[in-house]
Amino acid sequence: VEEEPTPVAEPIKPQLGVTLKTNLVVWGLGITNVAVEFDLCKHLSLSVPVMYAAYNYFKPTIKFRTLATQPELRYWIKKENTGFFVGAHFGVGSYNIAVNKDTRYQDHNGKSPALGGGISLGYRTPISKNKRWSMEFALGAGGYKLHYDTFYNVDNGRLFGTHEKTYWGVDNATISFNYKFDYKKKQQKR
Repeated sequence: VEEEPTPVAEPIKPQLGVTLKTNLVVWGLGITNVAVEFDLCKHLSLSVPVMYAAYNYFKPTIKFRTLATQPELRYWIKKENTGFFVGAHFGVGSYNIAVNKDTRYQDHNGKSPALGGGISLGYRTPISKNKRWSMEFALGAGGYKLHYDTFYNVDNGRLFGTHEKTYWGVDNATISFNYKFDYKKKQQKR
């Protein structure tokens, strides 16, 4: 009597995909934002956020107008691209900011966006049974070259200074909700 061979379980392959995200911290600043993250392979992904705000806060002298992006290449400790990660990012952003009644700051001539980059550490955890929904927590730091003009913070306020400096410090804080779409690969017939 021949015994049937015992079936061998195939190893579970990580589900690579595309993740759509939004950052609650940035929403807290009144900035619309969305990000798309592409799983490139096991342990590696590319996240591309876009942030945009073009309005005043309650009155014309308070504003945080921006158009920015901060693409980040991430290395995940687990091959499922969940759990802990470390990332390296590049950032570029135009801005027009007024947080007090005296001064408004704008990238020089509206043509000198902040440029820089840095590193980040983070963690992503599933919050649904099918693991499509998740939350992400991250903090990043880096340096940015700034070339900006200062204006009196009134209607058509006069330019009173131009400055160049480098900012070093926190450049990313994330608490985000995420939804993952898996890559669908057709199985080849043998």
